[in-house]
Amino acid sequence: MYVQLGGGTVEKEREALTVFDPTTGEAIDTVPALTKADIDRAVETAAEGQREWAAKPQTERNRILRHFAELLLSRRAELGELLCRENGKRIAEAEEEFDTVAALVESYCDKASHLYGVSLPNGTDATNCHGDMIVTRHEPVGVVACLLPFNFPVELCGHKIAPALAAGNAVIIKPPSDCPLAIIRLVDCLHEAGVPAGAAQVVTGRGSVIGDTLVSHPGIAAITMTGGTETGAHIAEVAAKNLTRCYFELGGNDAFVVMDDADIDWTIGQALEGRANNAGQVCCASKRFIVHESVAGAFTDKLILALKGLKIGDPMDRSMDIGGMISEKARDEVVRQIRRTVEQGAKLVYGGEPQGKNFLIPAVLTNVTGAMDVARDMEIFGAVFPIMTFRTAEEALALVNNCPYGLNSAVFSRDMAKAISFAERVQAGSVIVNGGSNYRTATMPFGGYKKSGVGREGSSHTLLEFTQEKSYVLRNVLGNL
Repeated sequence: MYVQLGGGTVEKEREALTVFDPTTGEAIDTVPALTKADIDRAVETAAEGQREWAAKPQTERNRILRHFAELLLSRRAELGELLCRENGKRIAEAEEEFDTVAALVESYCDKASHLYGVSLPNGTDATNCHGDMIVTRHEPVGVVACLLPFNFPVELCGHKIAPALAAGNAVIIKPPSDCPLAIIRLVDCLHEAGVPAGAAQVVTGRGSVIGDTLVSHPGIAAITMTGGTETGAHIAEVAAKNLTRCYFELGGNDAFVVMDDADIDWTIGQALEGRANNAGQVCCASKRFIVHESVAGAFTDKLILALKGLKIGDPMDRSMDIGGMISEKARDEVVRQIRRTVEQGAKLVYGGEPQGKNFLIPAVLTNVTGAMDVARDMEIFGAVFPIMTFRTAEEALALVNNCPYGLNSAVFSRDMAKAISFAERVQAGSVIVNGGSNYRTATMPFGGYKKSGVGREGSSHTLLEFTQEKSYVLRNVLGNL
């Protein structure tokens, strides 16, 4: 498949990288491996495209972006199938990503129409500025590099490009190497809707080549990335040489806390929804199940019973409950992590067996303690349920916070005051009360504490991160009559 770079098509005279269907191993398409020179060209033309795009009135940018959302939705079935094939996730999960992008576009267009500056009062200090007028306005930062992960490439692309473009910036998108095809088609839709070719570009290739070239480029004004914590730290270090602003949504090892008075049947449904979705490959999925010892037996038994009822298989089959993982390598890494946890003293009481090329039977682990890797910094990116027990709320809180990550978390209790008091002391960017941690909306400021990231994504917040506030000072214009 070609990519559009700087208003032209790039396909030939580049190494072709093959994109595979992870479920069948079948080659789907190829994409060009771009070079450093290609990235330099992309950034140069992005600066030109950004000026053209920013010059359009907000109403015109909104009209174009809403047309883009309409195009995505009109091609939802075709693009959803493409994402399903290259990613391995269930077809329904793939289609839902395009729905989310449309919702994000609407939310950010509405917010951008009401992003106001301020008029500052004069005469409030002792300097000679009493006749001056000071007003502010929000202006775009310039060219934004958007680096995407494999687990929700389309949805997370929306979380990055919707605010950047609504605010008048240009975007250069680095899709995941495993599944770049749907993102390329998404950018085609942006161009068809009316976004200038230079203002929205996609770059494909090896991350070791184009990733560092992009984030170290002095022409990049901001970097927004979802991915691993180590990668985020590396990008921050490289980008610091240019003082490039960085926003990261990184790793998570989210806690799912079940108090002794929780509705156990409800918690089981939330556990499945939060952990089995996308075969467990979710940054904010619940990954540590911290259950009061008085209800741990019932929780474990009902969880296993529910898991036995799930169907795992062909992601194009809408009757399946769990699809495949992004690759056999990723699946095998989860199997290794399960074995590591068992070696440390946990007991595998259900599942954990690999199937086919990229499927995994969900696993339930008991006898997990706070000293094990999985209870602290080992993020398992698959459908695994490690269960720890506690006696007091203080013990549970210590288990929750004994972790370098703090993305989302969850607490279940019928006593709302107790749940909110507990949530207040949790070190995480979001705490969901009586719901699983796999939760975010278009508007909420989504992001993490500690090593789970820097900055927030959500229309209540992110436009400010993709703009810079300028003060306009009109000297001696007041009180001269």
